[in-house]
Amino acid sequence: MRQISILNGIVFAIIISLLSALLINLLPLIFTLVSSYSLTIAVLSLAYLVYLCRYSEIRQGRIIIIVAGISINLAAWLFEFDLITQTGFNLSTIWLVRSLYFHSSLLAAFLDLLLVIMATGAGTWALLQTESLIAAAWCFFLCQSLFSAIPDSSRFANKIRPDRKDSDRFQAAHRIAQDAVRKLSLN
Repeated sequence: MRQISILNGIVFAIIISLLSALLINLLPLIFTLVSSYSLTIAVLSLAYLVYLCRYSEIRQGRIIIIVAGISINLAAWLFEFDLITQTGFNLSTIWLVRSLYFHSSLLAAFLDLLLVIMATGAGTWALLQTESLIAAAWCFFLCQSLFSAIPDSSRFANKIRPDRKDSDRFQAAHRIAQDAVRKLSLN
């Protein structure tokens, strides 16, 4: 499976920015402005969760992640949570998924949390400076592309921790070596 790289994250940031531009311009034709912003946040968050699931080496729980993301956003939309609360739920979900699926230590998860906070700050700054949700999405997801550079992610830890297959092969080789030594000592 291909690994997430910073370049993949930048390409995703470009695509998600274009998607946000499309949603921001089309959804107000159907929904109220606040509802269209809420749906845009939901779609962008779900798209990012799908992106994370696609590149994760862990297969378990992918459907649960998507269903939980849809449920959180549906509840936020139905109960008319304000946009800040909905964004907070989605940021928490993104951080939790990345911490569980891509990091193997608490330090890496904490660094990822700091990255999410920094990206939120960059997106908020872009929104305040330009009053454009497209620029805010671009800055946020561009900063998120840096999460692959956090050390001690699962792809590095897998090289350190032996696989079960590697352990089984070692045990088999160890038994063969012991049998060979036993045969040599009897001769």
